[in-house]
Amino acid sequence: MLQLISKLQHNTYEKGEFSDEQPRDLEETIQFIKDFPWDAERALTDIQLTGPSITIQDDDLNYLKFGLYFNGKFCAYYLDRDNHLYEYHAKTVDEACDLVADFFNQKLNLSLFEKHFFNIGNKPHFITNDFIYRFNSARVFAIGLVISVYLLFFFGVLFFTAIGKEKAMPVSVFLTMIVTLGILIGYIAATTMKGRHQYLQISKGKTQFSYGYDEEHIVVYDKADIKEISYTLGSKGSVSNVKIMFKNGEFIQPANLLDGMTLLEKFPKTPKTVSNQRFFSFSRR
Repeated sequence: MLQLISKLQHNTYEKGEFSDEQPRDLEETIQFIKDFPWDAERALTDIQLTGPSITIQDDDLNYLKFGLYFNGKFCAYYLDRDNHLYEYHAKTVDEACDLVADFFNQKLNLSLFEKHFFNIGNKPHFITNDFIYRFNSARVFAIGLVISVYLLFFFGVLFFTAIGKEKAMPVSVFLTMIVTLGILIGYIAATTMKGRHQYLQISKGKTQFSYGYDEEHIVVYDKADIKEISYTLGSKGSVSNVKIMFKNGEFIQPANLLDGMTLLEKFPKTPKTVSNQRFFSFSRR
């Protein structure tokens, strides 16, 4: 009996996040759709490709996804392997299940669907993301490059200011500047490279996540065990120094794995304490 992979997505999940992914036959898939808590998740849900839904994948990598639509209806999205997106609005769950039967039997009538004109960025809404993050060497290099350029500019201004005033800058002072710059860059590189084997697997909707300072010592954590998260907020809204503190006194500090704001968004219900770079702080709950 033909089985196709199906998976669900709740309203708390982010793009590419799915649960209960496994092969199911037609009867099991229809029951899977009918058992989904559509009414409970309809309230305050935006109508979009990512949201409360059931997604089915065939052997040719075509996808049929059922989500919520306005006025109690359901939206069927069909994405073919060439990234063409189609949309149909079903009045009832039973009507949606009829489309499932057609999809299983390769008899889906696309003439009933409205074809989207723009087909950019569709697949991430259908394909399962593993949400695994590792050390981002390119990001660290970019940060080091910015700091280096800034310091070179600063030292250059001092040097040429001295020349403009017809004052000779001692060679020892200039060499000290260069050495200081080298030490600072070396310190940044050494500090960040210590965490180059880090591993983080985390998504917004699921309560458990995994972190390890290297992939041989990965620990599974639960968001419910977190006491609070502290972080530093830069002058332009950048987030850094994220520290996840648990109720048992333990803490972890994932760094250079993903953007700080993106990391915070993985913990929508966790208390957070923020301090900015002007050396005063306040609490955000």
